[in-house]
Amino acid sequence: MRNTRLFWQIFPVCVGITIVSMLVAAWLATTAGRVFYIDHLKGEIRERALLIEPTVATLSRGEDRPFQDFVRQNGRRAATRITVIDASGVVLADSNEDHALMDNHAKRPEVEPALAGETGYALRPSRTLGETMLYAAIPVKLGPDQHPGALRLAIAVTPVEDMLAALHRKMFAIGLVVTILAALLSLTSARRISRPLEEMKRGTEQLTKGRIGQLVKIESEHMSAEMASLAATINEMAEQINRRMRIIIQQRNELEAVFSSMADAVVAIDAGKKIIRMNQAATALFTLPSEAVKGRAVAGVIRNAYILEMVDSTLANNLEQEQKVTLFVGADPIILQVHTVPLRDEDNNSMGVLLVMNDLTKLNRLETIRQDFVANVSHELKTPITAIKGYVETLLDGALDDRVTARRFLGIVVRQANRLDAIVDDLLTLSRIEDREKKEDIALAVAAVSSVLEGAFQTCAVHADEKAIVVQVECDEDLFAPMNQPLLEQAVINLLKNAIAYSPERSVVTLRCQGVRNHRSGEDLIHLSVVDNGPGIAREHLPRLFERFYRCDKARSRDQGGTGLGLAIVKHIAQVHNGTVEVESTSGKGSTFTLTLPAATKERRETGPR
Repeated sequence: MRNTRLFWQIFPVCVGITIVSMLVAAWLATTAGRVFYIDHLKGEIRERALLIEPTVATLSRGEDRPFQDFVRQNGRRAATRITVIDASGVVLADSNEDHALMDNHAKRPEVEPALAGETGYALRPSRTLGETMLYAAIPVKLGPDQHPGALRLAIAVTPVEDMLAALHRKMFAIGLVVTILAALLSLTSARRISRPLEEMKRGTEQLTKGRIGQLVKIESEHMSAEMASLAATINEMAEQINRRMRIIIQQRNELEAVFSSMADAVVAIDAGKKIIRMNQAATALFTLPSEAVKGRAVAGVIRNAYILEMVDSTLANNLEQEQKVTLFVGADPIILQVHTVPLRDEDNNSMGVLLVMNDLTKLNRLETIRQDFVANVSHELKTPITAIKGYVETLLDGALDDRVTARRFLGIVVRQANRLDAIVDDLLTLSRIEDREKKEDIALAVAAVSSVLEGAFQTCAVHADEKAIVVQVECDEDLFAPMNQPLLEQAVINLLKNAIAYSPERSVVTLRCQGVRNHRSGEDLIHLSVVDNGPGIAREHLPRLFERFYRCDKARSRDQGGTGLGLAIVKHIAQVHNGTVEVESTSGKGSTFTLTLPAATKERRETGPR
């Protein structure tokens, strides 16, 4: 059954009741009025009949002519049809028609009771007069022998019917007005009843749609007590739901933020092995859009037999699983610590699996770097320590008495001790740079790059003179950069010392500084390059050249007195200055090391340290 609005349940019923009530009232009024008028006419016509009955009885005993005249004259005067009928039903006289031509009236309904000695009445149309007539007949004694007869009087009820028709019209007009007024009142009442319910409906619809910021406040000033109480209850319920929904939304947003920002890859899987959610780390791991994987089978997204087996085992046994799994993204392996945890509802029933994958690749790489660093440091320190220990033991065993040998051995010990000192100094320098970089307490101030190049040149001039190497400095005096001058000078010195150390005697080393424009970003940069004519570096060594203790030719590097940390220090100093360091080299054709730094604009040249 189709539901209809409350308005259409109230308004038509009220109007219908009004119309039916008016019709019933009109029917009762007209019926009662007609009966009243007919009864009144019956009494009046009977009284008329009783008034003329003695005269009719007396005249009927005499001549026929006076009798006929009396009937005709009195009928016309009283606007009443008078008819005298004998016991056999023969009309003896009539005020309106010729009695000789009239039918026998013995069977007329009003005549039969009169002939039997009672008063008879009848209401019917008259075929003779063409009107509705009210007939009343009373018994009368006729003729000399006083035989029974009937005196019938008839009056037209057309005026009564005309009056009743006029009354009908008046009652119809009054009923129409009353119906219109009732309809308006019903309309107003129905609206007053239905409008609050419609407002309540709109308010609940806002709640069902989750639009807690657009709740409808139901006003209850002009409502009934019951409706006002219902409105107040709904308003209170809406406020409580609003508060709870805001709390739920806040909690959901917090959980969503936590879920999305988790570094570990997390995948929620339902009991049907379909994906419910994946966080950003998981979508990045599998290079998939998060929205596209919802509802998809996990086997079609994560194509790793070990992980799928763990999911199946957790679903089947309802137990946690943990295992290391290696994935391959292209040719690069990714090591994952995979956890599978059962998902349960509030009744502690299993509803799926939560898959958590922790990427251990960086940790393993860092652990490898740490192990390599410890091994390299141990190796680098052990070499001079072993040499020092060996020569000292030799001296203690008697070589100390040989002055020439002792001096040569002590010279070797000094060189190895200096090398130890250089390694320790470089390690401390690297540690300080990294520590200050993490704390972000390395101040950068805008200064001319030429001053850095001049300081590095002066520091390395002695080394260059020892090999008769010419150091050419090419720098625009107008180049400025935000820098920590001692650190940047240290980086340039390290690069320049390497170039001098590996360049042949009487060669040229160029220290160049030039401004360039990055066409992609539009940023102004400074390229600070050290160009040598040394033996160059093989291509396979270039990617690892800036690692700590990495050496292309270990024997030659140690002969040159290097610690293996100079280029690593340069890389960290470049990072401190928001720059990079690169190398271009070909075996046998020399090398070019380039520090790239952001240039300072003219407006920042007078800016203090950051």
